[in-house]
Amino acid sequence: MVVFSEGFCKLKKVFIFSLMTVNSLVFSNNRRYRIARHSLFWLLWILYYTVFSVIYWQRQYPLEQTFFASLVEVSLSTPMDMIFCYSIIYFLLPRYLYRGRYIKMTLLWLLFSVLFILAFRAYNHEVVPYIRKAFGLPPPVFSKNVPWVFLNLFYQINMEGGLAAAIKLGKMWFIKQQELDLIKKEKQKIEPQLQEGKMQPVFLLDALDRVEQLSVVKPSLIPGMVKKIKNLMLYVIYENNMASVSLEKELVLLEEYIELEKTGMAENLRAIVKIIGHTAGERIAPFIILPLVENGFRQLSRLELPDKFIDIGIRVESGNFHLKVGWSKPIDSSTLVNGGSLSLQNIGKRLLLLYPESHELKVVITTDQFIIDLKINLNRAIN
Repeated sequence: MVVFSEGFCKLKKVFIFSLMTVNSLVFSNNRRYRIARHSLFWLLWILYYTVFSVIYWQRQYPLEQTFFASLVEVSLSTPMDMIFCYSIIYFLLPRYLYRGRYIKMTLLWLLFSVLFILAFRAYNHEVVPYIRKAFGLPPPVFSKNVPWVFLNLFYQINMEGGLAAAIKLGKMWFIKQQELDLIKKEKQKIEPQLQEGKMQPVFLLDALDRVEQLSVVKPSLIPGMVKKIKNLMLYVIYENNMASVSLEKELVLLEEYIELEKTGMAENLRAIVKIIGHTAGERIAPFIILPLVENGFRQLSRLELPDKFIDIGIRVESGNFHLKVGWSKPIDSSTLVNGGSLSLQNIGKRLLLLYPESHELKVVITTDQFIIDLKINLNRAIN
């Protein structure tokens, strides 16, 4: 019985590991997984059309002869299929479909189809006859019915492009459904904390972890980091529970936090901060600004991107406060990273309590960027 139980546990672990690997292979933006899944797709593509061609030849010529001839013929034409499919999913979809430019996308799709048909027809006439001759097979017989040939190639290429688009859109739809489920679960987890009005500045723990990591590779950075962390910690302890704080002091805290984040950040990450307006005498509820910015940095740190950026813009005018935090994201993603909704829901709850009918909090997702947009009328706070 014990042996059976141990065997079942091992089998369960293997099964879970396999599921995690498959999930990473399908959905991860990690470069290694992306290359692996694309390579697997095109290998299966070549194999499918090779077998299809072999079946066509099997009654007339030996299997080995037709298999290798078909393999070479399909392999040499596959780069054209790749160019067409990638033009659809990485150019037309993000630039036109996602932005609602349907007419332009349709016209460009038709243009790409015509160009591909011309290229494929040239390949069939100029290259395929030499391949078949090399393997002892007869050259292809071309139909003189040009319109029929054109329509046939048009149908074939758009079946391929449609398949690529369907896979891409299906993947995005699945990710979006996962996000909705995640938000529901996160809401259930944090609801008790929201009702108690608790704020959890997790950036302090993250900063302390970074200090520990940098103490080994860049010890010279530690004194400045510790000083900033001390200031942030004292602020959290003594002023977190106040009804309102000086906006000037809150922005000083924000600048110290951003400098802390910049310390030791990856070379491919840039942060831009712009503060405009008159802050003297203005007051704001504590820990409204910082968690939004901290959420952006945290989300960005979890994304696999060659170049990352975060833009923070603040404008204060006649008691009206406007904060916009935008950070880069993968083009094929439409979701916040796991856990990103917790801070936003917490802040949204506090804003409803402190600035009812006098604030606006929006999350905007564009093709290549997440944007948090917050507007507050500071003169209409409930103290």
